[in-house]
Amino acid sequence: MNLTTTYAGRMLAALAISVGLIQCGASDAPDGKTPTQEETGAYTRVSVRDMEWVPFSHSFAVQGNVETDRVANVLAEFPGVVEEVLRKEGDQVAKGDALVRINTDVLGKQREELLTQLALAQTLLERQERLWGKDIGSEVDLLQAQAGVQSLERSLATLDEQLDKAVIRAPFSGVLDRIFSNVGEMASPPMPVVRVVDLNDLYVRASVSDHYAGALSEGQDVRVEVRGMEEGLESQIRRVGQYITAANRSIDLTVDLPKGTRMLPNMVATVHITDLALDSALTLPASLVQQDASGQDFVYVVQDDVAQKRSVVSGMMSEGVLLIESGLNPGDQVIERGATRVISGERVELMES
Repeated sequence: MNLTTTYAGRMLAALAISVGLIQCGASDAPDGKTPTQEETGAYTRVSVRDMEWVPFSHSFAVQGNVETDRVANVLAEFPGVVEEVLRKEGDQVAKGDALVRINTDVLGKQREELLTQLALAQTLLERQERLWGKDIGSEVDLLQAQAGVQSLERSLATLDEQLDKAVIRAPFSGVLDRIFSNVGEMASPPMPVVRVVDLNDLYVRASVSDHYAGALSEGQDVRVEVRGMEEGLESQIRRVGQYITAANRSIDLTVDLPKGTRMLPNMVATVHITDLALDSALTLPASLVQQDASGQDFVYVVQDDVAQKRSVVSGMMSEGVLLIESGLNPGDQVIERGATRVISGERVELMES
């Protein structure tokens, strides 16, 4: 007996056994038909979620920058060499505090010369007044002497103002953040000499799409998160812009930051704005809502132990939760586990929670 004959015999025997098993199985079912769920008791096991009223809110986020209007790059009002730096970077300063002194040797010499000229002019005026009292001399001489004194006094006052401006002072209370010119260096407009920053009036400026224009109002509560800070903070909208930028269809938004906030100008901030807040709504995890071929949203609900397909209209989604606008009612049992294994009209068995 060769190998081919042996292999053929084995295949025929296996085929006969398979046919016998199929016939036996068919004979087990009444009339040779496939048994139903009721006959076998094999129901699809599912878990359900009871629909109930819950709060729902939706928010959107926009990015902006931390800014302040109280930052000043202070300039020297006239050119000169830095003679003395009176404070150091990081110092808290009050409005009017002296920060840097510009050398005034040239102005000082000009002042001494003006004082000499003024003393001479006053002496000449006194003599003219005495002569005029004795009816000696002309009124023109007297008036010229008076004008000379007044002109020199005005020049002296102007020079004194310049000398006072040689001391660069803090324009407001804050922090001396940066010193740009050191002792011996030239300070001249328009280069800044120092920078003073007040961190007590910080705010976030952001641009918001005009799509959300109707959802914005002054005083509205928002949440601000800043890169580099672990915790966010609650704040309010200070101002909503009244102009839409044509280039990007956006509106300017200003959000106050509380005093004492440990933030710095030009930090990147994210502003979370709530545009929908409902005290009671019907919601579902987005994973439970399916779509048919036509794009219609639906879920399966259990009614009298039978799975029923139910079309729903969904709204906004927030953190994976969908707002159900219609199609479901409080008390409906929506299938969670097993929703992808059932068909409408099929009897199901509820799992114990």
